[in-house]
Amino acid sequence: MNKQDAFELLEKLAEPAALNLPADASIGHHAEDQTYIYLLASGLALRCKYTEDGERQVCRVYRPGDFIGLEMLAVSDPSLVIETIAPSIIKRLPIQRVQAAQQKDRHIQAAVMSLLATEVMDAQQLKISFGTGSAMRRICRFLLWASHKDQVALPNREKLGNIIATTTETASRMIANLKREGAISKSPALPTVMQINRDKLCKGAGEAPQQSAA
Repeated sequence: MNKQDAFELLEKLAEPAALNLPADASIGHHAEDQTYIYLLASGLALRCKYTEDGERQVCRVYRPGDFIGLEMLAVSDPSLVIETIAPSIIKRLPIQRVQAAQQKDRHIQAAVMSLLATEVMDAQQLKISFGTGSAMRRICRFLLWASHKDQVALPNREKLGNIIATTTETASRMIANLKREGAISKSPALPTVMQINRDKLCKGAGEAPQQSAA
């Protein structure tokens, strides 16, 4: 089963009302909330864990079309928290509803297995993209991955540093350099969104332009 078919089957199990969240909102998978799987309909989000000293450790970053927490069908880890990076619309799928559908419909079960396999592959690829190479290469790869129609919602500097495993200061310096070089610029219509120059970001990322389109 391909990802699009699996996506459409599971999306039908979502609650009618979606969550419309601002950037930097926290939801889900606290100890008191192990009820839902989440579907990111628009925006950007991450899942992370906080250490005892308050350090944020990013486990995974998500873009539209990604399901968050599918593994919660089988295991529970309430220590992980979902945080939005940009204004986001999130749909909730009650875990009990998905589990019941799995038992009744083999197509739903196949969809869940297909999406879990895709999640494993995507997580591995993102670990390589955002965790290897220079800070500039990592930040360029993230901006290309997160962009849609050559626009991207820029995370705050702290979250950006967490995502690409560098300091806040380095993330700030890299963003300033990219602005100076014309690789990113403010969108005249949307102040929270950056316009990207795909060719310049691809050059910084060490990738061919046709391989980086979101």
